[in-house]
Amino acid sequence: MDERRIKPRWQINQGAELTFENGVRPVSCVVEDISLEGMRVSSNKNLFDEAFANFKLTLSEDFEFSAGANVSWHDAMYERNIYGLSFNRVAGETKNKISEYVKNNFHSELVKQWWKGV
Repeated sequence: MDERRIKPRWQINQGAELTFENGVRPVSCVVEDISLEGMRVSSNKNLFDEAFANFKLTLSEDFEFSAGANVSWHDAMYERNIYGLSFNRVAGETKNKISEYVKNNFHSELVKQWWKGV
């Protein structure tokens, strides 16, 4: 499938934890890809779309961020729930941190799409 996003997502397949505002225990997930505009995340939990209105994502001990997102699409495959998220609330500072995280940890993904920038 051809990438049609203006700001394409970088494939990271990084284990992470989602924490939602209702205080439920963190949910293990995999961030399959991420950009400054959204991400694709998969989990063995079936989550309500509304849960993503306010969440914290922890990608490593030293990198986490809070955001809000709309669920653009949801699919269930191989006992996994996959969510395509479009950020609707993410601070400019957080976007810079996402860029730095990808640059420092997934440099090869940036090289693949160097012509589109970070």
